[in-house]
Formats: sequence, C-alpha cells, structure tokens
Amino acid sequence: MRRGKAGFLVLSLAFLLGFIVPHSSSMVFIFGETSVRLPAGCPVEIKPGLIIFHLEEGRLELIPESDNLKVRTIDRNGKPVYTGTQARVFSECQPEKFKKLKTTDADYRFIRFAVGKPEPDPAGRGVLIPRGTRVELVEENLYRFHLENGEVISFRGKAAGDDRIGDCTRYTKDGKIMYTRTKVKLCRMTSLEELKSLPSSLPEELWVQFVTESKS
Repeated sequence: MRRGKAGFLVLSLAFLLGFIVPHSSSMVFIFGETSVRLPAGCPVEIKPGLIIFHLEEGRLELIPESDNLKVRTIDRNGKPVYTGTQARVFSECQPEKFKKLKTTDADYRFIRFAVGKPEPDPAGRGVLIPRGTRVELVEENLYRFHLENGEVISFRGKAAGDDRIGDCTRYTKDGKIMYTRTKVKLCRMTSLEELKSLPSSLPEELWVQFVTESKS
C-alpha cells in the first residue's frame, strides 16, 4: 500500500515538473525586469532606425529616439511583451587592458551585479568614465581615472573566479572622498555607432539594461 502511494507521488511530481519546465523556460521576457543578456553568436539584424537581436525566446529590438535608446521585446509567437526606455548596452571587461592604454578607448562604467544580472546605479552614484580619460596604473590592480573636471575615480580590482570585481572610489579635485562603491565590475559601454555597425552574428556577450516602460 505504501509503495503504491509513494509511486503515485513520484508520478505526480514528475508530471508537475514536466508541465512546469517547458512553460517556465519559454517565459524569459518578464515585465518589470531591468536587463536582458545578449549571448555571443546570436543573430543581429540592422534596419533603418532599428537594431534587432534574435534570441531563443523571441527578439529584442533597440529603437534610437533622439538621445534615448528604447527597448521592445517580442516573444516567439510575434507578440509584443513589454517596452523599455533609457537603455544602455555594455560588455563586461577586465581592467588589465588598461595596463597598455594611456587613455580610455570608450566610455566605461562601474556596475554591480546581483544574481548574475547588472543592478541599476544607486541614485547619485553612477560612475561614468568618458572616452579619452587619462588612466594611471598606481600599482598592481589599482587604477586611477583622471576626469577633465579634476575629479579622480580609483578602482582596486580583486579576483573572483574568472572575473575581476573590485571597489571604486570617487574623489573631488581636492582629494576628498565623495563616495565608494564595492564589488563592482568594469564595463565597456557600446555606442550607438558601434551597434549600427555590428556584424550579422554578435561577436561577444552584451547586456542591455533599461527602465521598464509598459506592457505592450
């Protein structure tokens, strides 16, 4: 009798898992999320006023509007899921590249990740390092970025598996600490011009981060 009841429970659990997994795996575009990962190798389609990334769960579209980059997600059935605004596109990188650079070759940000996804910047503590900023290697894994207004942003990297996370500190031009952000990653921002010139297959993993605007 116990074996029969146990067998029934196992069968019921297997059926439940079999029902949930296929449905949950297809529900990737979730209203309210703030970022989507674009894997290396995904097909890219460039159209006038539109950049399309074809993903397993559907497609993500980037729509430039004056100085704003909008997001639209479409599921595999061609149904719009949600839209977003204020999008920024970036890739994770290792700070060691700056050992060979005197100035930054693109815009960079220090972004914190949680549960594998990038977090929005805290209010008033977003750190943007513009292209052309002078880089100083102070010592091993300690870098200083000298902004045009005299402020300095330092980054001390720490190994974490294959990644390098660290702490960044922003200083006034008088050398006083403005704030510190911990456990952040150095990320290279992808410009609109670079997005428009992408090949038909994405050469590296990118993240699209945005503010969810509405359900479509």
